[in-house]
Amino acid sequence: MRITIGAMARLLAAAATVGTAIGAAALPALAQQATPAPAKPRVIVLTDVGSDPDDMESMVRFLLYANEWDVEGLVPSTSRHLMDSVHPEQITRRIDGYEKALPNLKVHAKGWPSADTLRSVVKPGRPEFGMLGVGEGKDSAASDWIIRTVDKPDPRPVWITVWGGAVDLAQAMWKVRQTRTPAEVAKFVAKLRVYSISDQDNAGPWVRRQFPDLFWIVSLTAHRHYNLSTWGGISGDRMYYFDGPDFTTVSKEWIRENIQRGPLGSLYPSFEFIMEGDTPSFLYLIPNGLGSPEHPDYGSWGGRYGKVSEWDGVWTDTSDLVVGIDGKVRQTNKATIWRWREAFQHDFAGRIQWTLQSSYKGANHNPQLVLNGIAGTEAVEMTATSGDTVRLSAEGSKDPDGDTVAYDWWQYRESEATNRNPAVEVQRGDPLHTRFVAPEVSAPTRFHIILEARDAGTPALYAYRRAIVTVNPRAK
Repeated sequence: MRITIGAMARLLAAAATVGTAIGAAALPALAQQATPAPAKPRVIVLTDVGSDPDDMESMVRFLLYANEWDVEGLVPSTSRHLMDSVHPEQITRRIDGYEKALPNLKVHAKGWPSADTLRSVVKPGRPEFGMLGVGEGKDSAASDWIIRTVDKPDPRPVWITVWGGAVDLAQAMWKVRQTRTPAEVAKFVAKLRVYSISDQDNAGPWVRRQFPDLFWIVSLTAHRHYNLSTWGGISGDRMYYFDGPDFTTVSKEWIRENIQRGPLGSLYPSFEFIMEGDTPSFLYLIPNGLGSPEHPDYGSWGGRYGKVSEWDGVWTDTSDLVVGIDGKVRQTNKATIWRWREAFQHDFAGRIQWTLQSSYKGANHNPQLVLNGIAGTEAVEMTATSGDTVRLSAEGSKDPDGDTVAYDWWQYRESEATNRNPAVEVQRGDPLHTRFVAPEVSAPTRFHIILEARDAGTPALYAYRRAIVTVNPRAK
């Protein structure tokens, strides 16, 4: 049984809302603008690769998306599970596989870094656990590289995805505070963004306590209670005993058939505990039109998170209301990831096919969406007044392979300031167009409408666009 994301949203929408019929007379266009086109994220990975297979798995997937970001650092590090050694050879081995796949990858997309460029940013971390590796005389190639990278005259923030421990980030922060003025430290902190897969040592909590303004996404649980985390939604159904998602595309059988193939996929080991627990940290950054990295509360393949308080930079677990494969409604933090499982797993399998196919026609590629005349992946922001008819159009969208594309429009209520925002009835008729009546509000209220596209290729690939409509109350 396959339930589309849009079908889930429709099932959960309030039935009492009223819209206007498709085909009503046209109204004046509402004000709209595109948010700034997203620049490539700058990314540093800290990974306790060598502790168990999942970091090696995540590294394979990460390299298959290396055209989507500027890879600024690949750091083998320690963690609770690998306390006194680091393994750069596990990274370079997968870069070797990437190098063999690169000629085919270049056929299917632009922007790939060379293998030598990737090798040049492999910077070993300090082989000590947590805060034992922080302080005077504890600098490492990795901690120095983090400082150097952030200090580059590049206005883009640096995303640090922490798959294991955070000792090298902590040492970098310690050194910056020891050697710079408070204003210089604040400037350094402002350029950092961190997404950590829980806390796998005591260095991450130390950094957050010492630098409370630092933007940091993390599942806050008791130590090693990974079963409570958001990131477990990627594949942890059987390890952490939760229901709702379809396990098929994260099973060993599916992975063997669809992923463990070719020069890079063959370096993807079978999982021992769960598949790719670290991967949500960079799924979050993939520019597919769904998420917005500066807005963890919007939701993306990497999950959805909320601000802990207005006084610090921590974002942590929230929940989405989602219909599972069994037809039952669930409201959990893990659902903010598993609701997208078919999409991100198919996307991975599609990129594995890119490594195998030297002809563009030999593989599938994602639909390319246009929202209200605006191409790209950025959100389109609009303003309306209660009672207005808001019109959305996907005219101009296409599939580069000529595949049939199914379009769906739905309201992502959890992305909004409060889940108590009114549901809107998103009208469906012509697949390329939709409309809804802006509901009555007492204060300016934002509504998020998702355009979701799924092509008929093999594997079926997805694309998204997001409309953010600010509805103002009627004038009194």
